[in-house]
Amino acid sequence: PSPFLAPSGHFGVVRRCRERSTGTFYAAKCVKTRRCRGSRRGLERAQVEREVTILRQLRHPNIMRLHDLFASRAEVVLVLEL
Repeated sequence: PSPFLAPSGHFGVVRRCRERSTGTFYAAKCVKTRRCRGSRRGLERAQVEREVTILRQLRHPNIMRLHDLFASRAEVVLVLEL
């Protein structure tokens, strides 16, 4: 199987995406967020924000870098280096 067939986890999916202007490929990590605290589906928004904060601070050759971020009420998409 291809490594780009959207491996999925409990809370989201990772897909390969391409920036139209440059043609550069990235990994889009789509994470479902909880609508309310009592919900069992998705991650709490604070957990996702913590991951984003950490990724923005890190500069290491063995750790993928955060390129961009898109958010809606139900999901957060982290665009990461492939």
